[in-house]
Amino acid sequence: MMNQDNRPDLVIHGTVNAAGGVYGEVAVHGFGKIKGNVECLDLHCAGHVNVDGDVHASRGKIEGNANIRGAAHFENMEVYGQLDVNGDMAFTQLRVDGSVKVHGSVSGEEILLNGFLKATGDCEAEVFKAKGAFTIGGLLNAGHVSIHLHGSSEAREIGGEHIEVRKAGISTLNKLMKQFFNNTLSVDTVEGDEIYLEYTRAKIVRGTNIEIGPGCEIDLVEYSGEFRQDSSSRVKEHTKRGKA
Repeated sequence: MMNQDNRPDLVIHGTVNAAGGVYGEVAVHGFGKIKGNVECLDLHCAGHVNVDGDVHASRGKIEGNANIRGAAHFENMEVYGQLDVNGDMAFTQLRVDGSVKVHGSVSGEEILLNGFLKATGDCEAEVFKAKGAFTIGGLLNAGHVSIHLHGSSEAREIGGEHIEVRKAGISTLNKLMKQFFNNTLSVDTVEGDEIYLEYTRAKIVRGTNIEIGPGCEIDLVEYSGEFRQDSSSRVKEHTKRGKA
């Protein structure tokens, strides 16, 4: 592997076709097409870039539009524009203030979501904090899951030690958004140790201590510790089970 001093930079202004390779910084200010895999220390896109291959970068910042036709691996990634990945995406920390769409699975240590995240596969992290909206085609699994609903969100399953889902506070933006979007979470199964849910539609909620807050519709709750339910929510059946 080349060391940092020997890596050339790839800086794109205007419309440029470039080859993949090992770079120090890849900076896109115009319209770039890169053919082949890219390994770099920094990826900064303030324009539009298409990468026909995999991307491996230490740091990434997307302020424009980036399309990666392969897998992506970042240590730290910030997305303020739009990022599309046609493969799995791995990272240490991911911050999304724009839009990220992954045609595969997402995995990392920490996800801070203030925009929109879509993954066709699973989403796995140590910490998942969402103040935006998301669609996860598979399992959302994290040690700590904290969700403040800003628009409709959905996942097939949610698992974690501590799971908290709350409706976002009332603001002028939320009042406007409410006219067009239903601020609810739809999920087949929620399973964890400590669970608190608001405005959630689920078939099964299973855990130790479970509190069903306002606005929920749950088919079945299975708990081994304590169970509480807000009077405005509907739970068809709840049952206490012995601890494993």
